[in-house]
Amino acid sequence: MAAYKVKFLGTDGYEGIESGWYGDCIIIYNSESMIVYDCGSEQHAERVIDFAESEFFSNEEFQMDVILSHNDKDHFDGILKLIDSGKVRNIYTTLLLKYVDEILEKLDDGKRNRESTKKHILELYDNIAQLSGIASLKDVYEDGLDLPEGIELIGPELDTMIDSAVKAIEENDISHVDGSETLVNSTSLQFKIAVEGEKGLLLVADAAPENIVSDLNDYDYIQLPHHGKLASAEAVFNKIRLANLSSITFIVSDNTGTSNGGSNDLMSSKVRYGKVIENTKDGDVELKAVLHATRSHAIMKNRGI
Repeated sequence: MAAYKVKFLGTDGYEGIESGWYGDCIIIYNSESMIVYDCGSEQHAERVIDFAESEFFSNEEFQMDVILSHNDKDHFDGILKLIDSGKVRNIYTTLLLKYVDEILEKLDDGKRNRESTKKHILELYDNIAQLSGIASLKDVYEDGLDLPEGIELIGPELDTMIDSAVKAIEENDISHVDGSETLVNSTSLQFKIAVEGEKGLLLVADAAPENIVSDLNDYDYIQLPHHGKLASAEAVFNKIRLANLSSITFIVSDNTGTSNGGSNDLMSSKVRYGKVIENTKDGDVELKAVLHATRSHAIMKNRGI
């Protein structure tokens, strides 16, 4: 199976970082493929293009694939710039229009028809709708097997995604809170990434912990949800059966510029002690030999030693 190196982009040197909301951007790559998981700002996109030029653009046929985990702007806002580079092959996301009949059946209130439901989906999931006609869009549930080898869709289940869309239409608000997250966050697409010599990396974006159904004991690297939000991190830790969580490297992609939905509370909490947590607030986080070399140091650092 193909194995990848992974780079979680931080925001060192970005303009407006003091008040910015740059979101996630994760580059997954090897000698043959490059996949970008979310791209939350144009400054992220510029760095992705620079990285691709240095690694791949000598190959005139090179194209990257993009995964958009969910509709929120702090995961989307750089994707249009990536498309403008002319080097994006496919964008994989959730194309709810493909499931309009299933959604309409679950709404079942006699007040809607197929066309009005399609229009409502396009209005609510407006960022994804922007991509129609300007990029090759792939639905992860129908076309996920077309992704490069070593990139595997883990969740959420399609029924969970459809149920979330139904609630969003009923509430007329994808930001309606349902459980621990908003409807749009809770069903962020989760992927297992094959990394060299390891059990793998789990990417979850802003997924609600209750929607993370994968066995977390099966990973050496886990992205903590919602930019390291304390309650979400605690819920993830509680899902793991291992007695010693220092065998897992937890990764926080926190470029929000605030502690709202970010990692400030986590990083100042005792819950972090004894755990290896790498945070993009300290710069780019790269999954390759450097993380293994610094594991003991990171454990000591997170224990407050």
